[in-house]
Amino acid sequence: MADKTTVLTPDGIDSPDNGQQEDQNSLVVAKDLLPEEIMVIPLHDRPMFPKMMGPIIVDDIALQKAILGQVKDGKPLYLGLVLQRPHDDGLSHTAENAADFFKVGVAARVVQVSSVKPGEPLQVLVQALERFEVVSMLKGDAAFIAEVKYWFETRKENTEELKAYSVAIIDCIKELVNLNPLFKEGLSLLIEKINLSDPGSLADFAAAMTTSSGAEIQKILETPKVRKRLEMVLVLVKNEVEISKLKAKISKRIEEQLSKQQREFFLKQQLQEIKKELGLAKDDTQAEIDKFK
Repeated sequence: MADKTTVLTPDGIDSPDNGQQEDQNSLVVAKDLLPEEIMVIPLHDRPMFPKMMGPIIVDDIALQKAILGQVKDGKPLYLGLVLQRPHDDGLSHTAENAADFFKVGVAARVVQVSSVKPGEPLQVLVQALERFEVVSMLKGDAAFIAEVKYWFETRKENTEELKAYSVAIIDCIKELVNLNPLFKEGLSLLIEKINLSDPGSLADFAAAMTTSSGAEIQKILETPKVRKRLEMVLVLVKNEVEISKLKAKISKRIEEQLSKQQREFFLKQQLQEIKKELGLAKDDTQAEIDKFK
């Protein structure tokens, strides 16, 4: 029998769908409710961007208890998602101090918390809201607590130059879909959620679609200027196109080599069968005898 999954939802959130709000409502929530001090959740692979919804896995027992305790209080819970700096050995390590984190993260509202049983990883569904810069960070009993300064995007930049960058990014992603169908879902999400009137968010979503490293994606998160962000993302997606083209070229060459080898093998097999039918083929014993004649 499968273990029962416990699902907890903070007050004010009816379902995961309701976690995604219109820009204006999200901005009101952010300005009015986002805390100046926030519990930090370390991210190990890639950062999350504002307006994105997704799951995070919490393995640390003390951190699990802190999250569950606040969710059970029934109040809206906000977490600070901050990418942890990679170690030289490439392995994941427990953060020891503030220097182990990047300086820019994103505030996220907890939508739903699920756990199978005590001791197992906690699955937390979050809705990312706003960028923030870490002013200071202290290690508490259960988690790091950061004092943060939010980067609210109150004015939507919308110039012809930004539109040109946005169109160029979308065109590159469409080309990616043709080269690699795995990008199709990401493109559908991009078209559904983002339009040319919100170039900043378009840049964020496009960056998240790429296979770029966490450190490269973090640079996008740390760029408040929309034009610069679009420029950087365009470089990332163009690089993704070139990588996909190279992969396709390599795959085609390997397939052609395999096809050639397979054709040669089958031709040899057919030739052997023809020789047998004509009585020209020799078995292994006769071939050995002929060597000594």
